[in-house]
Amino acid sequence: MKTELTKRLLGFLIKKGYKYCLSKTFFLNQHDTTIGIILKPVKKHPLLQKLPYPYDTYLGITAEVLQMASGTLHTKIFVELNGTDFKRYDIALHA
Repeated sequence: MKTELTKRLLGFLIKKGYKYCLSKTFFLNQHDTTIGIILKPVKKHPLLQKLPYPYDTYLGITAEVLQMASGTLHTKIFVELNGTDFKRYDIALHA
């Protein structure tokens, strides 16, 4: 499940032990300059030579991703959560 990156979601991911995010950049719309970034949180340091498809790089969750959560111009940031993490995050949001 994909959801937009927020500071609250980022705090949840850090609290759950995630340290990196796999990243894939794409154009949201061919007619403007809006860029989309999909992040997949991971707990272990990924190997750059063996990143899973479709991801092309990785970022540190407390550095680059924290800056992204503060907002970026002409960029939409999404986080790909697995079912278990999404349920935990949904429960935490409504607690």
